[in-house]
Amino acid sequence: MTTFNYPEKGSRILAEHARKMQLQRVIAARAGVPRQRSFAGAAVNRLTVSLETWSGALNADLDNGLAILRARARTLCANNEFGRRFLSLVSTNIVGPNGPTLQVRATMLGGALYKAANDAIEVAWKQWGAVCELTGKMTLVRLLQVNAKGVARDGEAIIRFVRDRSLPHGLGLQLLEADRLDETINGTFNGNAVRQGVERDSAGRPVAYHLLTTHPGDSYNQQQRKTERVLAKDLLHVFLPERAEQVRGYTWLHAVLMRSHMLHGFEEAAVIAARVGASKMGIWTRDSDAADALSAVADAQDASGNLQMSAEPGDFIEAPAGYKLESWSPDYPHANFESFLKACVRGLAVGLNVASHNLSGDMTEVNYSSARIAELAEREIWKELQEWFVAAVMLPIYREWLASALLRGEITFAESGKALPADKYDKFAGAARFQARRWDWVDPLKDAQASRELIAEGLASRTEIAASKGREFEDIVDELAQEKALLETAGLDVGEKPKPPAAKPVAEPMKEDA
Repeated sequence: MTTFNYPEKGSRILAEHARKMQLQRVIAARAGVPRQRSFAGAAVNRLTVSLETWSGALNADLDNGLAILRARARTLCANNEFGRRFLSLVSTNIVGPNGPTLQVRATMLGGALYKAANDAIEVAWKQWGAVCELTGKMTLVRLLQVNAKGVARDGEAIIRFVRDRSLPHGLGLQLLEADRLDETINGTFNGNAVRQGVERDSAGRPVAYHLLTTHPGDSYNQQQRKTERVLAKDLLHVFLPERAEQVRGYTWLHAVLMRSHMLHGFEEAAVIAARVGASKMGIWTRDSDAADALSAVADAQDASGNLQMSAEPGDFIEAPAGYKLESWSPDYPHANFESFLKACVRGLAVGLNVASHNLSGDMTEVNYSSARIAELAEREIWKELQEWFVAAVMLPIYREWLASALLRGEITFAESGKALPADKYDKFAGAARFQARRWDWVDPLKDAQASRELIAEGLASRTEIAASKGREFEDIVDELAQEKALLETAGLDVGEKPKPPAAKPVAEPMKEDA
């Protein structure tokens, strides 16, 4: 232990300073002056009385709020254009039209790619993806799109592995909604803690899930609430963790639920007010002593008995005695309506981590520079979500499929027809990766020129450039070789660039006679 010795004078100064500080605290306490905190945000006074002073565990917050958040998010996505648009952005940017592409790069002893085996696995994966969904209504790509939307809307989604010899490659996928995971089950089971339907061991790792046998929101043929225990190896509980020790996922729209609800109501009221203003031409007012002159006139009333008048171009009318017509001019749509609405939409976009013009589809104030800055920032977020999606969904599904397909001997070489050995599972499982979709810019010529310069300067490889486009370089080489062979077979040569036309000779000027 290190001891610091201060000079006698320094000790007296420190003691005097401590005595003065203590005296100030005593005087302030007697005067009722609140003690100053080192963090202004932690102050408790009349200006901060509405702020929270205590934060509980996330799982405790979700005990009563999980089902409510899920219901409100579903309503938003079903009835609000911005909610529906956000789900479309999630599906398009995380999964894409073709889904993440499987790329197997197992090598042989010499270090060269084991191309025959890699191609066989990729072909078998693609074939299984067309028939993997248990009901037969979705391909793997569509299942992934629905799953991504479900995670964004509900906060979580469930994919169950169904193993049966009658299924293609012995494995099928069943997509279930988050409602099936019973959040009301809490306690212990076989010594494991069960929290909101998730059974975990002492390390917090999921051991099993307690699923409802029927959807709790289905009003048809409802029976007594029954659950079944499904082992963790037979189920993927997909959600994006936001806090430590989190057991269940919550909707990605949680930060904009209130704002979007209020904004939707405001827009609806503004549209109704504008419609009423366009429909109502004026108001008949009657003096207190005027006779009810219009009640007996059938043409002056509608079917409900409301007073009305006809209006034609150039028409003049005379009000009955005691009646006068007052104008009706509602203030909607207001001149500031558009600017206010854009400000609200920008708030929604920030809460959803997307560019405002992508959420609203409004490109009126967007130029190339601002769009590029916004797109670059947003695409980094999508790349982060893509990496999570590959790790949480794609790789677990691939490993389950690969194990089943290899054991059944259903992955075969294209030339010999022999099955890949099942004991090479670790080799092929570890050599696989998924390339998520990438995006093109509005000026592909500049991008192509930049890629050529990077390759020429040795700052990038063709493999890296191909991966940035969502392609595999080996596939591009194979396609080019096939194209070249096809052209040679047809006797065509389109590889040479057209030569520029020859310059026309310039006629010499005529000489004058001497």
